[in-house]
This record gives sequence, structure tokens and C-alpha cells, in this order.
Amino acid sequence: MAKTPATNYSSPGYSYATADADAFDRTDVAGIGASVDGHDHSTGKGLPIAATAIANGTITSAMIADGTITGTDIASGTITTTQIQDGTIATADLANAAVTNAKLGTDTARMSLLTNGGFEVWQRGAAGFTATGIYSADRWYNGLGGSSTFSVVQRESAAANVDAGSLYSLGLSYTHNAESFIFQKLEDFNQLKTRTITLSIRVRALAANMVRPFIQIPGGAGNVYGAYHSGGGAFETLTVTASGISTSTTAIVVGVSLMATGTAYVDNAMLVVGSVAADYAPLHPADDLARCLRYYETIGNWVGTGVYATTTAARVPMRFVLPKAVTPTITAPAPASLGVNDAVAPSAVSIDQTTTQSGRAVLTVSASTTGFAAMLQATTTPFTVEANP
Repeated sequence: MAKTPATNYSSPGYSYATADADAFDRTDVAGIGASVDGHDHSTGKGLPIAATAIANGTITSAMIADGTITGTDIASGTITTTQIQDGTIATADLANAAVTNAKLGTDTARMSLLTNGGFEVWQRGAAGFTATGIYSADRWYNGLGGSSTFSVVQRESAAANVDAGSLYSLGLSYTHNAESFIFQKLEDFNQLKTRTITLSIRVRALAANMVRPFIQIPGGAGNVYGAYHSGGGAFETLTVTASGISTSTTAIVVGVSLMATGTAYVDNAMLVVGSVAADYAPLHPADDLARCLRYYETIGNWVGTGVYATTTAARVPMRFVLPKAVTPTITAPAPASLGVNDAVAPSAVSIDQTTTQSGRAVLTVSASTTGFAAMLQATTTPFTVEANP
């Protein structure tokens, strides 16, 4: 039966076909639906749902697609780091303490526990470090195993053997016999007991399986190692984590372990509390040097005034730039580099007293006199003050 306006579609309030159209299509249905319930039934549209119709806490991240759901619609503490994509979720939307160290990025700024982590301070010189049991860059110690040998030198940025943005690195040529180390012993390890710490260090190695990072915990977990450098000749970030440091720990030592013959360059180390490694962040040069001076200092080109304790011995005090970590050992230069009263060299020089803040040099002189004495250090050979906890 053909449709006609008079016969089939004449009910009040309904949309009906015109006299010149006898095809009934979906636009007619949409019009009819809209006229009945007042809603748009076109593609993608439907009935509105009131916010009160959704139970609290039932909205998931998959539902947050068009940006219309606000923080008040989400149950407290249900947002995870994977949901924070566009930067619109504020701190107030997160449950208290929900962002832990494990969720931090490596570029989150944190304080490093190392001294001279960038290998920028070399108070003892730039080369000639071949023996075991000595320091090269400030606070970094040589530890050779068996009959292994190496030569440690300061490398400059012009040689392309330093990490990006660095002035110096520690370069070493190593011949392997038994495991050897470049390491730093922490002064204040007691505050790290029961905590987790992570070392990150930038290394360029020219041999595979030569260099790996380590954390040594005597009285606790022993040696904990990270992965080896690939040996590909580019700087790589090596990391290692030590968890739950024992209360019976007697020291904490960190650095790199050497396990194969080759050449390597070590730079930009960070040691932080937590399980996530930190990108290297340099200290201000004044702060970097101040950390180093706590353990090693030279006193050169110096004039001091003291008194004669006897007719042939003058005692001259010296004050350190910074208090030392422990009572230091002071090494005096040869007597010929010192002068007393008109630059007459003493026959001997020794140290008879030292504290963490100052020391005292004793000059033996041939003149039989009393009163005040002026000591002049006439050459660049310095007194050295060393305090290694």
C-alpha cells in the first residue's frame, strides 16, 4: 500500500512523508524519535547520564577520553603514574605519599652523597698515579688486585674522553690479573643503614666486560654489582642498587670494578638514596672544592708567625681552610724550602700538634734566640694535610 499523508501519517505530533515522497528512510526515523522523546538520535548521540547516576569510584582511566571528567569524579588515590599523560591532574588529585622514589624519573633532582662525583678536582696532580693504595682525583682511591697494573690520569674535555658537559674525567689504562677497583669510601655511612642507595656513573670503555659499577657493604651484603659496560667505545650510564643496608654494616664503598685489560674513562657519578638512579647534577665549583678540602688540603706560599719554645726550636701554628673529617696527617716540606727570620733555612722541620681545625710546625734552628719567629715558605713545595676517615 502506498503511503499518503491523509491515510498513514496523519497522527498529531509526528513527522510524516510529503506527498511527493513515498520512500521511508532513517532521517524520517530520527525526526520521529526526536519529536517523541526530545533527544538527538543521530550517530554518536544518546540519552544524557547525570553525574549522580554513576557510583563513586567506578570511573576508570579508559573512560577519561574526552576531558569532561573532573578530579572530583574520581575516587581518592586511584590515579596512577600511567594516567598522568597530559599534565592536567594536579597534586591535590593524588593520594597522600602516592608518588614514591620508585616512581621518580632519573632526571628528578636529588642530592648526591659523593665527594667530587664529577672528577673535576685533582689537588694531587694530573698524572703519575700507578700505585695501589693512593688517591688520584680527590677522594677516588686506587685498589689493585693481584699483579694487576694501571695508570690513572686526568683527562681533559679537548681529548673527547669526557662525558658531555664535563671538564675532566678519570682515564685509566689497565692490565688485568685480579679484580681491581677505583672507589670512594663514604664518611657518613651510619645514616644510610636500613636504607636503599643507588649509584649511577658514566663510563666509556674500549673493551667488553671490563668495567662494572659496584657497592661494597662490609658487615652487610658484601659486594653488589651492576651490569658491565658494553665495550662499544661510547659513554654509557652504569647503575647498581643496594637495598635495605644492614644495621651491622661497618662501611660503604662505591665505584667501578675492573675485570679485563683495556682502556676506560670514568666520569659524572651520583650516589642517591632510593631505588632510582639519578642523572648527574654538578655542584657549584666552590661547593665541590669545599667537599674535597674536608679531606685534603695543601698549604703553600705561606708566612706564619710563632714563638721560640726553646732557644733552638720555633713553633709556628697553621690553620686549615676547612675543618677536617678526622685528625689529619700533616706532611712538611724539606727544611730548605722554609725560612726563619730573614729567610734563614731551619735545619729540620716537624709537626708536633694537630687537630681537625689546625696544626703546628716545629722548626729547628741553629740561632740561639728567643721571642717571636716568622716562618716564610720561600718555594712552592707545600705542607699537605690529609684526613681520610
